[in-house]
Amino acid sequence: MQPWQVETQCPQCGAPVTLKEAQHVLNCPYCKTRLYLTSRGPFRYAISPKHPLDETVFLPFWRIKGLGFTAYLPPKTVGKPIDKTFLAVPAPLKLISLGMRPQATHLTFAHTEKGPFLFPRANFKDLMARVTRQLDATLTERETLRKETSIFLSDLGETDPFNRSDFSGWNTTRTQTVFKKYEPVLSVFLDEGNSLVYFPVNAGEASPLLLRDGLTGRPIGKMDPASWEALLRHTTTELTPPGTLPLLCPNCGWDLKCAEESWAVTCPGCNRVWGIRGENYVSIPFEVEKGEKREAFYLPFWKFETTVPELDLHSVQDLSRFSNQLRPQTPAPPLSFFIPAFKVQPRLFLQICKLFTLAQPETRPADKIPRETYPILLPHRKVLKLIPIVLAEIGSKKEKFFPKLAGIKPETTRTSLAFLPFRKTGYELIYQGTLTFAIPRNALKWGRML
Repeated sequence: MQPWQVETQCPQCGAPVTLKEAQHVLNCPYCKTRLYLTSRGPFRYAISPKHPLDETVFLPFWRIKGLGFTAYLPPKTVGKPIDKTFLAVPAPLKLISLGMRPQATHLTFAHTEKGPFLFPRANFKDLMARVTRQLDATLTERETLRKETSIFLSDLGETDPFNRSDFSGWNTTRTQTVFKKYEPVLSVFLDEGNSLVYFPVNAGEASPLLLRDGLTGRPIGKMDPASWEALLRHTTTELTPPGTLPLLCPNCGWDLKCAEESWAVTCPGCNRVWGIRGENYVSIPFEVEKGEKREAFYLPFWKFETTVPELDLHSVQDLSRFSNQLRPQTPAPPLSFFIPAFKVQPRLFLQICKLFTLAQPETRPADKIPRETYPILLPHRKVLKLIPIVLAEIGSKKEKFFPKLAGIKPETTRTSLAFLPFRKTGYELIYQGTLTFAIPRNALKWGRML
């Protein structure tokens, strides 16, 4: 999917800069300034009208983007990417979604456009609950059942051509199509952050008012003047420009290293990992797998040392019992969940969570960041809520514990960033440690666009 483009200016020299919507780092091609963009609330964008008029009003739309996961009964786990926009004011319009409009035009930060901007009346949490309810919909799948049966020659009105009693028939396969329903048990939405997009609408002077699309000029709805005036009373002036953080280490002053859409940054000078919370840098503890592996490419994982009292999971041995996998009888280390801090398509994402949590890679605190690492794209506070879905993938007696998934409340005692080594090949990244697993390199490439 084509990423949205945002036009802005360098705060240092005023030169024009074009950003991707998911881009957090501003790189000015003129004065070479590098800044990390922050926002106290959601980022606010505006679509510029094609023919601005005095009566142009900007209507807010919530943008919801991320990965949705649902556990069903009979036991089944489904994941899918979600990217939707919702009208955030009560207006009877045909335009309930922005569709492809933000991709077909360039956005700007909302504070640079002339208003008025309507205040979003729909709460973001309510819309998140609406998305979750859509994930909770009953799933119906068509399945083809294949059954091997024995067809006898006598049933076909034929005789044995060899006149042998032990050659009385042969096996064949019959197929039958059935429709199977799955009832939702638990849904989790891994959002990448919320944003507001303001869309221009022009109002006519007739009664009722004819509202027109600010880009195409086509009619999108009608409203009586009193309702329109009531809507205009709820405008917002909280359109401050994005904040900026210099990409300099707050500890040693070294240039920080990160990709354009990174959530966290690394310092090669003092070997620290910094996350961004609000408008400040926050130190993040990190670990590296035991054993020095030269020329390795490291992928970031969030490591959560967690217990699940509802399922009696307190150690690695408990996880072995839960997943029905044998392990050597060694002192039981604490249980850790390994969830990627990078993005791939949902099915592969769950597979990685399952395999690396079962493998329990041996990592330890390190004093040096690996030389070649993949960007940290997902914050820990959001992927943490995926632990029940990971348990749904891992557990062996699914019919027994699936009804309990909605009531699971994991207790996390420690969170850290774990860098795991992979070997680069032409088309894959191969991990060879406590398990052998390959991730297609294209999966990481296209995962950034989810």
